[in-house]
Amino acid sequence: MTTAHPTLLARLAEVREELAGLLGDVDTRVRPKPSRVVPASEPLPGPVWEPAEKWTVRVVDPDEAPICVFVTHPQIWDDDILPIDPAVSRRIGMAFLAAADWADRVRAREIAPTPKTTEETL
Repeated sequence: MTTAHPTLLARLAEVREELAGLLGDVDTRVRPKPSRVVPASEPLPGPVWEPAEKWTVRVVDPDEAPICVFVTHPQIWDDDILPIDPAVSRRIGMAFLAAADWADRVRAREIAPTPKTTEETL
């Protein structure tokens, strides 16, 4: 029985540790709970998510409001709210997840050690 080279085992341990950290940071299988719920007695009542600084995603509960996901973000002026159809919101959310996964893969390629050529190892 052969054993793996110690440097390979060390690198594998590093990759496992990094992967465990990434999985701990982001678990997209569980939907996040609202950051807060605005009571019915206040304007725009309903659940509010604040996923990043100056970003707000909310659903307004009263019957007179259109069925939309309302978004504010740093590029919106004067506290305007962007209404988005729920189906479109899902597509945008999935696109964000896919783009984040892609960016993680690009970053992983950038930080991965470059394999040495045969000439360098001689």
